[in-house]
Amino acid sequence: MKLGLQSIVPDAIPANGQFSRAGEFAPGSLLDDRFAITEMICNGGMAAIYKANDLHNDGRVVAIKIPHRNAEADPALFSRFQTEEKIGGELDHPSILKFYPVKPKSRMYLVMEFLEGRTLFQLLRERRVLPEGEALALASRLCEPLQYLHDRGILHRDLKPENIMLCQDGTMRLMDFGIARLAHARRMTFIGFAPGTPHYMAPERVNGRRGDARTDLYSLGAILYEMLTGVIPFNNEDITAIMNARVTGDPESLRRLNPNISPHAEEIVLQAMERDPDKRYPTAAALKAALDEPVKVELTGRCDRLEPSTPFKRGLRKARTIALWGLLPVAIQVLLFFLLWHYLKK
Repeated sequence: MKLGLQSIVPDAIPANGQFSRAGEFAPGSLLDDRFAITEMICNGGMAAIYKANDLHNDGRVVAIKIPHRNAEADPALFSRFQTEEKIGGELDHPSILKFYPVKPKSRMYLVMEFLEGRTLFQLLRERRVLPEGEALALASRLCEPLQYLHDRGILHRDLKPENIMLCQDGTMRLMDFGIARLAHARRMTFIGFAPGTPHYMAPERVNGRRGDARTDLYSLGAILYEMLTGVIPFNNEDITAIMNARVTGDPESLRRLNPNISPHAEEIVLQAMERDPDKRYPTAAALKAALDEPVKVELTGRCDRLEPSTPFKRGLRKARTIALWGLLPVAIQVLLFFLLWHYLKK
């Protein structure tokens, strides 16, 4: 199966291009007199991915991600494309998707290496549960690009099976840096939620905190949990319920879901998914060392100390959140009153 990245389709006609139907480049279209479109790979809500030949580089096969015009007009979505282009262009690792710089461009788009294979998401849909050795080996390989990113002060922040490509040649690629951030970058504010995928998001991200390298390790632990059990931790149709459960409780014991999992593998996953970042592995390299030699991992009894999320805990957190947002406007008004009173008193 031939795949590229995930995203969506522009519905405005570019300067150079024809369309087989509204919003799609037809095979044979030429983008910026350089990229000959051969087929559409996939559609999504933000962009479309096309397969093309780069006529400036001996017809090299590439994947081109072109945002929808509506996405270009949305500051947050447009910022994601800019972030992905900036960070992706600075990375050079065999297990990270390669981006090709292009200038000048008639509009925003990203040019990437074309990959043949399937995502980890597709693999899990087909097989559901992976043998322990295979799952640990995949997680170990993912630690390498993560350590590379973290060494450069970059957090991925959206690790999930859909963003992991397993290529036909046996290599792997970590993809999608749309919400990645530099560890020292200024804080961005999002109303109502933190950007990312709730099913694999670390508790501190749910709570709106910046996070650090250990935040990505939590997400990798959640992915490994799914590979070993066939179950997404804290899964629920209600996104709010997923987030509340993640910050108020621990995941269900892996060996209860799959008795064939070794105690050592369960220990590794549960440490990676500790709610308190200080109790997780400190680095991707440390997690990789445990994954490579699981029998050397000390069993601490984490599985016996798991605290499930309860309706009372979730309700208490929800009540705190409502109280906070309810009192905030009042506090602001009181502060303004005292500032005005102090000013008039002068």
